[in-house]
Amino acid sequence: MVSIKSSFLKYFALILSAILVSMGFPGYDFPVLGIGAIIPFALIPLILSIKTLPRKYSEHSNLKKHFAQISPRKRAFSAFFAIWFFGFVLQLIAFFWISQPIIYFSTLKPYFAYPLYIAISVFTSLYFPFLFSPLILQTWLESKYSNKKLPIIAIAMTMTLFEIIAPRFFNWTFGSLMHSETQINQISSVFGFNIISFFIFYTSLTLSDALLKFSKNKSLLISTTCINLLIWGIIFTFGYFRINNINESLVNAKSTRIAFVQPNFTFNSIASAPLPSLTSQQQSLSRLLEMSREAVQKSIAKDGRKPDLIIWPESGTHSFYTLDNAEITATKQFSASVQVPILVQATKWDKADLKKVGYEKARVWSSSFLIRPDGSKSKDFDKWVPMPFGESVPFEKYFPKLGIYYRNIFENASKVEIGTSYDALAYTEKDFVAPLICFDSIDPNLPRLETLKGKASIFVNQANFVWMVKSNAGLEFSILNKFRSIENARSLVMVSNTGPTMAFDPLGRVILQPTPLLTQETGFVDVPISNEMTVYTMFSNWPLIILGLISLIWLFIAANKSAYDNR
Repeated sequence: MVSIKSSFLKYFALILSAILVSMGFPGYDFPVLGIGAIIPFALIPLILSIKTLPRKYSEHSNLKKHFAQISPRKRAFSAFFAIWFFGFVLQLIAFFWISQPIIYFSTLKPYFAYPLYIAISVFTSLYFPFLFSPLILQTWLESKYSNKKLPIIAIAMTMTLFEIIAPRFFNWTFGSLMHSETQINQISSVFGFNIISFFIFYTSLTLSDALLKFSKNKSLLISTTCINLLIWGIIFTFGYFRINNINESLVNAKSTRIAFVQPNFTFNSIASAPLPSLTSQQQSLSRLLEMSREAVQKSIAKDGRKPDLIIWPESGTHSFYTLDNAEITATKQFSASVQVPILVQATKWDKADLKKVGYEKARVWSSSFLIRPDGSKSKDFDKWVPMPFGESVPFEKYFPKLGIYYRNIFENASKVEIGTSYDALAYTEKDFVAPLICFDSIDPNLPRLETLKGKASIFVNQANFVWMVKSNAGLEFSILNKFRSIENARSLVMVSNTGPTMAFDPLGRVILQPTPLLTQETGFVDVPISNEMTVYTMFSNWPLIILGLISLIWLFIAANKSAYDNR
């Protein structure tokens, strides 16, 4: 039996699990290295720590030392704490970039910002005991009813259900951390990226169980390893053949050329500390137009072909762009001069509110729209997911004063209304671009609806990561874009104000390598257009949700049966 008995080893195992999981996150420095293959085994130290929690404690009397049973409640609480501690360490490592906007865009000094980030991590890490609550239930059950077990498949599927119905901040999943394994990722086109989480949970749980029983049943570890290898082999084989089949169609598929502008507007005027960029520039329409012309010229210089569309990033235009007729006219004139439409992201104001309550209290939306060469403007697409703590405050819908108090502390925070449309925008007679403004990519349902009902030919994610400064936040965000591409079989171009700018084909493969952070960049990319309607696009997460609900019922039945059998 593999057992972790000492407190030191248990904490070491919890920290090790957190480090192994963080290695799945993309980044530039250890441990965030984007190594997805390690994730199916990353939770094993955590699970072993929970499984080997002590059942008895020693008591001393005048006569001799004896042992007393630890109550099921205390043992379950120990499991709760172990999972929380694991999550806390993971949060500190993988999301350290959250400290950057606190330092650079608030009035707080670093010696307040870092403790604040630690305090935030203390609370956000409470998510992990919720996600792993079936393991806490298992710990309580086996303590109370003599090693009674819950079905491992039901535990893994219930945890997957919780991951779907209560997504964590940034909506990363354990499955998304396998982003580097392109063949494995293809199963997302059937069930979405949460299905990979299920297999990760299942592998970690079954191998942990086999390790615990190794001294008594050595063959169990061999058989369990073989079963898991077979499962992952089937998933890999599915992905291998899907890639080969789709490759054949993509070779002959129509492509569209997308030009991009990464202006590196770093907003030093509102930053509380100088940003680490040597090529930053002030927000300027004339500079956007100049860089757009440069992108068009690069395209023509390559093979004489103009881009089909120019993308401006989020925050490329100033806050009152949509109210500035001179700037709108200048944009239309430029589009007409190069004969290329432009996808613009800008702040949209409620004009009636402006007259009634003024700029301070008027409702605003973050919107994308096309400026076409013929001078027309498309309908607006309004952002669905305002950035938490930047454009919205969690729960302020129910507690309005919470939002007011927060914005009094962080003066650069705003309030953005939520959009409802999923219609893609026609940039040619037959091609439609589906905007995803910044955090919209974290909502799998939006790009799915844009594909299923909105006629999306391609996705474009317009982003602005200036708030995260020179961190790995943009790369962490890009893996969600990768899975949105795979789930819906659509190419996706991510254009960021300060980088990274990159692109994925319908199989989630990188076709434009990420640009450097905090730099000015222009260029173009040819992306294939796919018309495939995937199983996931048609049915969303409902197959997994139904299986998860069945598993949750199965757990309760198994738990009650254990209680009944011990009467």
